[in-house]
Amino acid sequence: MNSKKVAEFNQDGGFELPGGNGQLKHLFDQNIPKEKHALIIGPATNAIVKRLLGYFLEINIIADNYDSMMNIRMKLKENDSMKIKMMDFAHTDFKDAHFNLVYSQGSISVPDRKNIFKEIKRIISEDGLVSIGEVVSLKEPVPVFVKDIWERSGLEPMASSAINEFYETKGFKIISEQDLSKSLNDYYKKTMIAVSKVTKNEKKQNKKYFSHLKHESNIYLKLGGDKYIGFKSLIMRKSN
Repeated sequence: MNSKKVAEFNQDGGFELPGGNGQLKHLFDQNIPKEKHALIIGPATNAIVKRLLGYFLEINIIADNYDSMMNIRMKLKENDSMKIKMMDFAHTDFKDAHFNLVYSQGSISVPDRKNIFKEIKRIISEDGLVSIGEVVSLKEPVPVFVKDIWERSGLEPMASSAINEFYETKGFKIISEQDLSKSLNDYYKKTMIAVSKVTKNEKKQNKKYFSHLKHESNIYLKLGGDKYIGFKSLIMRKSN
């Protein structure tokens, strides 16, 4: 699931991130109060930013590479209330306990997850909320053809049954969780449609990238990937 690149490619269209609108709805079901500072780790859609700006005075969005940062800047215009920066997700330059919300949708199911969560724990306020959408494996063992697409996308998903324990051992208390795996069917169908609308010139310039998106979508929609690839939304606070 190349969630970062798919999100970048489709932000100005009707396309959502993995999990669709489900994660954002899950967050606001918690009746969150209006606060000062929110952080989005990785790509965001216009819908996410617009909704969060109704509750937070300032939003920071961080990308972990230059291309992603520039793409986000093109899609989401910076203003006094929204800042877009390039940072290592595991080593930011934000102050301790600075954010009232940290939000990430499909961006941190990666090998460096442990260090990223150590950093999130540092920068989230004592009563702040962490809203995380994680790509997960629905059952084990995961077949090679699914592992292959995850490796190509730089992902290292955890088993759905084990992910709660991981967060708890890192000092977080899970307030609420939702399984959004069913939303991936729509996600991949939209990916296929988006790829089909790419111009010949764009495909020529990014042949490997678009070929990967098509292959990944086919695996999920037609070759049984849906039995193994899931998506989970969790709302958490620091427990210690």
